[in-house]
Amino acid sequence: MNLEPPPYFEIEDLYQAFDGQAVLQGVSFKVPRGRTTAILGGSGAGKSVLLRHLNGLLKPISGTVRVTGIDIGAFSERQLRSIRRRIGVLFQDGALFDSMSVGENVAFPLREGGERSAKTIADRVEEVLSLVGLSGQQAKMPDALSGGMRKRVALARALAPRPDCILYDEPTAGLDPILSESITHLIRTLQSTLHITSVMVTHHLASMRYAADHVVFMKSGIVRYEGSVSQFDQSDDEAVRAFLRADAMAISPPTSDKIESS
Repeated sequence: MNLEPPPYFEIEDLYQAFDGQAVLQGVSFKVPRGRTTAILGGSGAGKSVLLRHLNGLLKPISGTVRVTGIDIGAFSERQLRSIRRRIGVLFQDGALFDSMSVGENVAFPLREGGERSAKTIADRVEEVLSLVGLSGQQAKMPDALSGGMRKRVALARALAPRPDCILYDEPTAGLDPILSESITHLIRTLQSTLHITSVMVTHHLASMRYAADHVVFMKSGIVRYEGSVSQFDQSDDEAVRAFLRADAMAISPPTSDKIESS
């Protein structure tokens, strides 16, 4: 008996182009429910463009995007609101409101969703800030925060409305290796604690290997690998092999003969 729940997202033959330039070229894959899927690839692979289709921020030229079995392709902006309330987003730059305190930023989606109880809002703000390791930081302003703290506040804001899915757009972008490791660890912890579906766009193999259960590798708008993290290294696809080689070269220290010849 197959006890695997139905996928959270189902993408079928998705095409997208801008100014006549193809960005997504027949993309198809599924995102397992309750797990973390990494959309992996280098710059220009189409990863972030793909992510924006998952909650209807972009509409495909052709193809299908299903969210928990529902085709959202023809949804109006009003119909998409109910979908977007279920899907939190951590944007690449955090996208905090600089004129609002940390607490006001985190409370924003709760107030936008119609919550009027000041106590309910305050309790939820403290709860999600605690989840991301920022308990008691409500009064701080964004310009007083480090890059890592801004990411955590943005993540707390995404979690505040109790979504059942979080989309992460390059969550470690602009962070040093220590902060990158911290954010990646937090993504994994939240997924295992809250049992939500997570989709993480990244070009970092280390982040993918630590946080993800499932990986979709893209190059030039085409899916070249979909499957388990454990089998990714064994893929015989040349684009995957080239990506792995490039990553290995980027992290390998120079050998002594390279130093002598320089």
